[in-house]
Amino acid sequence: MDRTGLLDGKGEISKYLNNASDYKLRKWIEAGMPVLIEDGRWYAHRENLEMFFRFYTKRKYKGVFDPAETPVKKNNTQIPPK
Repeated sequence: MDRTGLLDGKGEISKYLNNASDYKLRKWIEAGMPVLIEDGRWYAHRENLEMFFRFYTKRKYKGVFDPAETPVKKNNTQIPPK
């Protein structure tokens, strides 16, 4: 990465994203990660990636237990989801 924030190449992008695997990179691109693939070369800007992951990680997944949304009994024990 240079001082402009441009990531040049799949390797640089992967490294910036904690050595993300090819599978993860393609999954995130399908989810809308802002990467330009031009003539087989990958380009991204770190600020765009940061913004994408700020929104991407706010999503809630069905079937995942979220203690914050679980009702609490009077004696402070959690009621498991149905």
